[in-house]
Amino acid sequence: MRKYIAAFILSGLASSALAGEFEYNYGLTANGFYGYTDYADKYRPLYKHNHTPVSTEITSSLGYRFDDETAVILGIDGQIAGNKEVEDYNHGEWGENVYATLETAYGELSAGQVYNAAYQMAVGAPSVGAFRVNNSPITDFIANPNWQRHSRMTSYRTLNSTYLNTDADAPKISYVTPEFYATKAAFSYTPDSYSKAGLINKHSRYDNRSSYAAGLYNDLDLNYIEIESSLGYAYNHKNNQEISAGLSLYRKGWTLGGSYRKSFTSSKDYALNLQESDDMPFYFDGYRRGQAFNVGLSYEIGPFKTGLTYFHAKSDKISAEDHIFTFANRLAFCKYAAVYLTTAYAEYKGDKKYNIDGNKGFATIGGLELNF
Repeated sequence: MRKYIAAFILSGLASSALAGEFEYNYGLTANGFYGYTDYADKYRPLYKHNHTPVSTEITSSLGYRFDDETAVILGIDGQIAGNKEVEDYNHGEWGENVYATLETAYGELSAGQVYNAAYQMAVGAPSVGAFRVNNSPITDFIANPNWQRHSRMTSYRTLNSTYLNTDADAPKISYVTPEFYATKAAFSYTPDSYSKAGLINKHSRYDNRSSYAAGLYNDLDLNYIEIESSLGYAYNHKNNQEISAGLSLYRKGWTLGGSYRKSFTSSKDYALNLQESDDMPFYFDGYRRGQAFNVGLSYEIGPFKTGLTYFHAKSDKISAEDHIFTFANRLAFCKYAAVYLTTAYAEYKGDKKYNIDGNKGFATIGGLELNF
């Protein structure tokens, strides 16, 4: 993939002889939380009550802008985290993303470790800072047996997102069209859809298959209300197909949004996997035939934002099912720092037939976020 990035940079530099200027941007976000979880009686001996997840993300980009429409940009991001229930960075507790983008009047072309174009343009339930509704951080406080990623263990029996994230940040090439009547279309090609941040288990038979994704995004401003909508489709070769849709309404600080995703297989895809060895869980890829939706309402006034969200996922093949309710509040007391106070309830259902565990509990969470 490095040769693709270099090619994009060189093509961008050669595409225009106009005088321009260099651009550089960077940012750092760090947060830490403490949460206490009150589990149902039968789960109390199995899970700890106190949780202290922390994470830091650095974003940086260096580019050269030839004019208002043409630029070439190289981005390098890094992440590090600790005490996470689901380790979804590309090296476990830490990772990096390297990518390049060529901006032109004819659209944007990018290559590197990024999420697919349909994922990047998706809309849905609003987030309150660190408390997003998809790939929910609530699992750091109320562990979900249906979502596991530790060391060599990867199991997703249900979808963890309503956005198309099966291939996650596996290296890919993407193209986004120019805006036309407040609408953009985008396409991505992923040569190898396996990613340590994605849903695919490296022991599966489709871990080295390609993926294709397409997305559509519209932003309509009617003066009295702003409407965002998105559609997505993904074809993961020999794995599954997925569709998604999202809608968000905004007016005077209020945001109401939701999204839906359906995942399904065909006769040409590999069958879902049962347990193949003692190290493999039953139906570690149940997400391949399932569905998920989320809905949420948030309000923001000045430095304060509050939101209530609900996420639900269910496997079509087995009885695995997830319910996550989150009430999150964020107060920024300066441009560099914010505090959080959140309560949540989660209920995860397993499948007794295959001895798949469930879990449920309430969590009270407080935390601090720093931005530079």
